[in-house]
Amino acid sequence: MKIALHGYGKMGHAIENVAKARGHEVVAVFDAGHNPPMNGAEVLIDFSHASAVDQALSLACGHGCGIVIGTTGWNDRLAEVRDRVMKSGIGAVYASNFSPGANVTFALARRAGELFARFPQYAAGMEERHHAQKKDAPSGTALRIAAEVRDGSGGKLDPPIAASRVGSEFGLHTLYFDSPDDLIEISHRARGREGFAQGAVLAAELIRERKGFFRFDELVMQ
Repeated sequence: MKIALHGYGKMGHAIENVAKARGHEVVAVFDAGHNPPMNGAEVLIDFSHASAVDQALSLACGHGCGIVIGTTGWNDRLAEVRDRVMKSGIGAVYASNFSPGANVTFALARRAGELFARFPQYAAGMEERHHAQKKDAPSGTALRIAAEVRDGSGGKLDPPIAASRVGSEFGLHTLYFDSPDDLIEISHRARGREGFAQGAVLAAELIRERKGFFRFDELVMQ
């Protein structure tokens, strides 16, 4: 498969390494001030910045190739982005976190919300920690976990999120359910970028022959 990368920071480099290891070819790399031809790319993988999502979409829609959106911070425009994808007839997949383990955590959070909603003594909350360089807070992953708890509980549980941006923590999310009698915790800790990169390349493989707008978990968890 021929892949274009939109954004060439640490994640872009990690995705390039994984893609090549899986037998794919990176044929174009878009970064600040660098706008090459698409060179026949079949899927564009975007890990840039929320302000650059429009450019990534324009490239994918204009060239009729699939797109993987790993950038976060644009979900308030979800309906607009979906509309552009559907009108263009391409395939798109997005996620707040492409780690397979994180997507299992989302499913666990929904099921936990459903179960703990039966017991009024439990309150839900969440803590998330990232390194000082991460800009958005709460993280997209934390917001997704909280949304799964709300949906699973039918709105009975709405975990507040405490976020910290300090030190070198790569990414730790802990969902907890607290009662006078006990404390239950569900945690996901990322050990590096490779898990995200593996998931992003898998998403590219899955969206290559599809049309429509999908969350990553809709492709891998159902």
